[in-house]
Amino acid sequence: MTYFQNIHSLADLKKEYRRLALEHHPDKGGDTAIMQQVNTEFGRLFEAWKDKPDIPATSTGYEYDYSGATAKEYTEYVYNEYRWKGRNYKGQHAPEIVALVRAWLKETYPGYKFSVRRENCHSIHIRLMKADFEAFTKESGKVQGDVNHHHIASYKSLTDRAKDVMMNICDFIMSYNFDDSDPMTDYFHTNFYLTLGIGSYKQPYKVEPPRLDSKDKPEVFKHPEGPAHKAMRRALGKARFGFIESRKYAGEIILGEDCFGSRGELYFWPKEYSSAKMAQKRIDKLEGAGIRCELTGYNGGYIRLLGYTPEMRDSLERERQEYAAAYQAWYSKQNLKTI
Repeated sequence: MTYFQNIHSLADLKKEYRRLALEHHPDKGGDTAIMQQVNTEFGRLFEAWKDKPDIPATSTGYEYDYSGATAKEYTEYVYNEYRWKGRNYKGQHAPEIVALVRAWLKETYPGYKFSVRRENCHSIHIRLMKADFEAFTKESGKVQGDVNHHHIASYKSLTDRAKDVMMNICDFIMSYNFDDSDPMTDYFHTNFYLTLGIGSYKQPYKVEPPRLDSKDKPEVFKHPEGPAHKAMRRALGKARFGFIESRKYAGEIILGEDCFGSRGELYFWPKEYSSAKMAQKRIDKLEGAGIRCELTGYNGGYIRLLGYTPEMRDSLERERQEYAAAYQAWYSKQNLKTI
């Protein structure tokens, strides 16, 4: 036997099975293949010990543990006993839990910024986006990444403070969960699936020290955003036009978004549309802001920049000149103050 050693009675066998179940069951972060092997060995030993008198020298409390059950029934009893339900679970579903988590995060970490969202009805994603501490060690070089909530303490790339925050968040949200799953029979029943992370591929984690009020703050140049620049910013959202690595579209400017690797590598990914109808909604919004563009494919593809309308081009140039003149005037004023 690989997993059962020094078994002298049925009580010893049951006691050892419970220990192995807690260590290796998939619900507890263990390995499914190992747990299946444990169940196989338990079944063989159970047949060997079930009819032998169980009179140990010292009582362990397992002598009458589910007495009369078969090996299969005993494994099911143990599994059902170790299934768990969070201390705060009272029938709440994912949408309600998301609202509870958002309120709790604002109260518990008022100076931090989180992204909390729900996907596919039963998945909750929580990401720490901004705080006043370093979340990743310098040796790791990371700026964003997922955090497996089963193994937070073992992450060498996280600082102690980051682990503390992640474990506290995990403890709170999992108190609203329950798990009635059995991966070994492909049966999954849980209130929600949790994904934790720090930063994201669209926005790296940012360290922002607390702001200190001071009367000697240096004056910063400010100038109101012009209507043309504002319209263009609103039409683009988080997207921008840029070049992509493609022979087919070499030299063409395509609509896409910036994405970041775990170590801060910057990638520009084009936004691909599956149909002309979907792309047209975005094109109409862009053209409404004076940005001329077209779809590259017959019924889908990328959005290609053609240029600005004459009116938009003139407005952007006028606002650029106004900004430059305002900055020059402010800069001259600052120099006079320092003389």
